[in-house]
Amino acid sequence: MFDQNQVKPWIDSLQEIFRNSRSNYNNLLQMEKDFQQIGTFLEDYANLRYALDASVIVAVTDTSGKIIYANKKFCELSKYDMEEIVGQNHKILNSGYHEKSFFRRMWQTINKGEIWEGEVKNKAKDGSFYWVKTTIVPLKDQDGKPVMHIAIRTDISEGKLAQEKLVEALQNDFTHVVNSMNNLIFKVTKDPDGNFVYILNEGKLAYRLGLENEKMRNKKPDEVYPIEIANMLKSKYDHAFLGQPITYNYAYKERQLLTYLSPIYRDGKVVEIIGCTNDITELHQVQEEVEFMAFHDILTSLPNRRKFCDDLHHLMKHSNKKIAVFFLDLDRFKQINDSLGHTVGDQLIQAVAKKLKQGIRSDAEIYRLAGDEFIIIYPEMISSDMASKYAAEILTIFEQPIHLDRNEIITTCSLGISFYPEHGEDSDSLLKKADIAMYAAKLKGRNHFCIYEQEMNQANEEALLIENHLRKAIDNKELELYFQPKLELNTRKINGMEALLRWKSPMFGNIPPDKFIPIAEDTGLIIKIDNWVLEMACAQNKEWNQSCFSSPLRVAVNISPLHFRLPNFHRVVEEVLEKTGLDPHLLELEITENSFIDNIDECIECLEKLRKMGVGVAIDDFGKGYSSLNYLRKFPIHSLKIDRSFIHEVSKNREDIAIVKAITFLAHELNLKVVAEGIETKEVIDILEDIGCDEIQGYYISRPLPKQEFETIYRTFIR
Repeated sequence: MFDQNQVKPWIDSLQEIFRNSRSNYNNLLQMEKDFQQIGTFLEDYANLRYALDASVIVAVTDTSGKIIYANKKFCELSKYDMEEIVGQNHKILNSGYHEKSFFRRMWQTINKGEIWEGEVKNKAKDGSFYWVKTTIVPLKDQDGKPVMHIAIRTDISEGKLAQEKLVEALQNDFTHVVNSMNNLIFKVTKDPDGNFVYILNEGKLAYRLGLENEKMRNKKPDEVYPIEIANMLKSKYDHAFLGQPITYNYAYKERQLLTYLSPIYRDGKVVEIIGCTNDITELHQVQEEVEFMAFHDILTSLPNRRKFCDDLHHLMKHSNKKIAVFFLDLDRFKQINDSLGHTVGDQLIQAVAKKLKQGIRSDAEIYRLAGDEFIIIYPEMISSDMASKYAAEILTIFEQPIHLDRNEIITTCSLGISFYPEHGEDSDSLLKKADIAMYAAKLKGRNHFCIYEQEMNQANEEALLIENHLRKAIDNKELELYFQPKLELNTRKINGMEALLRWKSPMFGNIPPDKFIPIAEDTGLIIKIDNWVLEMACAQNKEWNQSCFSSPLRVAVNISPLHFRLPNFHRVVEEVLEKTGLDPHLLELEITENSFIDNIDECIECLEKLRKMGVGVAIDDFGKGYSSLNYLRKFPIHSLKIDRSFIHEVSKNREDIAIVKAITFLAHELNLKVVAEGIETKEVIDILEDIGCDEIQGYYISRPLPKQEFETIYRTFIR
């Protein structure tokens, strides 16, 4: 390690000291001892050098890495001559196998004066590679700073070669196994610039996706995938290189892929990541179907109540704007279901859902709550006026009939509206308030909308009480018939009367029909009430025609659409006439347009049977609903009652005059009588007389009267 030329300066210095110190005997003795130690050192050094040269590979470098000494073993293994290697930087042996960080950590250790150990793959002069197990010992000066490094190496190439062959065999076996699997196994590392690159891509899925190893090796994600997917993958790889196992899924080439990433450590650092990708397309589709079913209605494919609650909660959490909740309920749906069957009912729900999706504004979302109930969310509602405008738009959606097979159905809806945060700050509260408002709209006569008001809570409770008491009203004899006379316009004589129901409740007092009739229809009580009214009106008219009237008069009775559409309704009428003994010609049934628009053929059949019996049929509130000229031609009816909304303004509005005139002309062309109701002034009577109206009815002639008062006014008119 040190030759004689290096030791000679030490001896010369010692001799000089000896010459200058003859006078000091003690110094002389000390010098002698020092010479003896130096001799011993030189002898030990020679033996050590021989042993090292014979057994291990030794090299010495300065602190910059320049080789200042190398023994024969070193030269034999590196295949460099002594003259070629001394003075060269140790980098001459770099094989390129190790990363820069490997050597950086090595220098950090020895520069601190600490011993470093490791296995190094070097490159010999002829280009061959060899492995050495290396121990580097820093030599320090008096201040403890390293001044040179002694590297002692052992050749481990044979063992490493065997290991590499084993790894290669295992890799070949691994590749064979992986390529037999249906998934994709891949490895990712970093290139010298820190970019992610693929170093392995195997498995059947790799070939199905066009990501086989030959195409992927040493490729960056950006060179393989679309930019969005590549950025996502690089983000996942970043996390995996931090030592985190990662799971993620994404869509690629119309397949849903699930990937697991695991970091691979070497020397305590993540050097690679291995990933396993599975094709979960079928599972994903099943999950989507299950999720869809959980949050959507099966019949209409609309979002359901659960989705409504989630969406509304999200809107309320992230919006500071007014949100409107519309509660929509179809009118008369129960009657349609009962008369036409549940299949038609389901078809109607589907058709309504389609109409609503096409008709509502694009920023709104529609949900099916249950049955015939729908919910609409408007996320940014500026004012109540805007809500009213949107509600009116929804009502117009239902103006056109819905065609289902052979059935032409006209259905309307009732709407209730609540606002966030004004009426509640959670979905249940807003839904409840909108429901209450919807019920209030039904009480207004259907085909209406109402915005929630505090007073509606009381009205809702009152409606429930009315329903309970209405069930007992007939048995408790709380119901009574009033009669309003009809006047023949030409003669100004009474030629009939309309029977009108009144209810005097011991609890509520006099309850208007427009308040309890909708409740009766919703609960089905209307059938029982209709039968009672029909029987009482026929019995009363039979009595009057026998004892009071100078000439026979016809009594008109309103029949609910629900009742009229029941199978064999004509038999109900027939039984009442037989029971009361009233001449069928003295009975007129008033039905609204909505009574026969659901199943035209059955309605025509029922009307024909009534006509054969001699019972007259009038269309009530004509012009208010679905006024089809087609059914006027087909249906065996004998008169039209023009809706009071046209009559009320006929003296002020020329358009209403034109409508009444057109209806009258049409009716007369079809041999139908025209009845005008809601007469309140003589001016209106004069206009109707000029138009050619046949009969009139209204408060100007007489309000509806109980039995005794009607008899009195009748006698007044016949004088």
